[in-house]
Amino acid sequence: MVQNTHKSSNSSDGETLPQLISPKTLAYIHQLLQDRPMFLYFENDIELRFYAKRAEEYRRLLALGKLLFLSLYGIIAVAAIAIFPETVMANDLFIFKYVLTPIGLLLLLVLLLADNPLFQRHYQWLATPVSTLILFCVILASISPFDSLFSQHAAYDVMIIVTIISFGLRVQFPVCLLIVCLAAILTILTTASLNWKIDWFKFAHFYGLGSAITLLIVALIERQDRFAFLQELLVAHQTVELDRLNRALDRMSREDPLTALANRRAFDDSLNQEWERAKREQQSIALLYMDVDFFKLYNDTYGHNIGDVCLRRVGQTLKQALRRPADLAARYGGEEFVVLLPNTNADGAIDVAQRIIKHIDALALPHSRSKTAPHVTLSIGITFTTPQKQSTITEFLAKADSALYKAKENGRHQYQMEV
Repeated sequence: MVQNTHKSSNSSDGETLPQLISPKTLAYIHQLLQDRPMFLYFENDIELRFYAKRAEEYRRLLALGKLLFLSLYGIIAVAAIAIFPETVMANDLFIFKYVLTPIGLLLLLVLLLADNPLFQRHYQWLATPVSTLILFCVILASISPFDSLFSQHAAYDVMIIVTIISFGLRVQFPVCLLIVCLAAILTILTTASLNWKIDWFKFAHFYGLGSAITLLIVALIERQDRFAFLQELLVAHQTVELDRLNRALDRMSREDPLTALANRRAFDDSLNQEWERAKREQQSIALLYMDVDFFKLYNDTYGHNIGDVCLRRVGQTLKQALRRPADLAARYGGEEFVVLLPNTNADGAIDVAQRIIKHIDALALPHSRSKTAPHVTLSIGITFTTPQKQSTITEFLAKADSALYKAKENGRHQYQMEV
């Protein structure tokens, strides 16, 4: 026998899901999508969500592009040394020490920090100084006075690096603009301290104009990304709401609206499942079939509204009398209730029936026209079995109904068993 040790809780299926987006934020998103402003920066936590999405994109990109970045740097470095050996080694190894070496070390630093959670959470601000220094080193090589042909090839590399920073790092437009400007400022200050003469027209052409066009494209793409992100939030919100509605509909289809107990459909489904489990595992299963005594007289005396209150109170009392989560109380129809007790034998079923009668007596709902007691009472029919191959649920229910009939014939306000 399995005794009842825990109170049943049937409310878990009815718990509401948290909304993905608050009504205020939802209205804000709809307003942005309607107005479609040219300059778009999110308020409240939407900006944090957008940043988190960009951070995840950057993390995936970096994970896939580690070898690509190292290979690209290796190709550029080897090509520079092989094609321009004198330039790389000239002036006390200036290009080697202040361009190639720092870039290599910075790339290694990024690759070492790529899997660090802190770096991933704050990638934008940690990547800014690294990207600025790498871009500064390449610009420095592009305006170096050692070899015009080398400088020209370095200028191509500048455009490559600006493109990678703008589109590959997934940093937001203001940060991208900051990197480009800081690199330019560092370059100007450094060349001034080294007394290098800058070809301002060339610098403004390949770096200024090239970067400006790239940043404009970045700004337009990010604007579109932001609107697309708002659409993603709406779709996700609608998915949650649809799931909530589906859960609510499923609960309504399986719950008796008056008593909040399981309805006939939910009981039938549970009985089929537990019956098959009991047959498979050769465990006993018990059923209590009960009826509110003289309920028609109760309705005639107190009215149908009070009759509904009575059924609701009886249903709540049945649920309170159960102690196991697996035990199921259901409204079978009208004033009829059932309790399904998996893995329970005769003694366990009788124990539950006695407890239910005790709880109903304690409820003490007045019933002046009852012929058994001055309060509302129940008659209970009990059956139990260990299902065999030839056993059927129909026979099981019929025995419970027959036991209930015996309880009524013997004076009601009691239980009878039939096996």
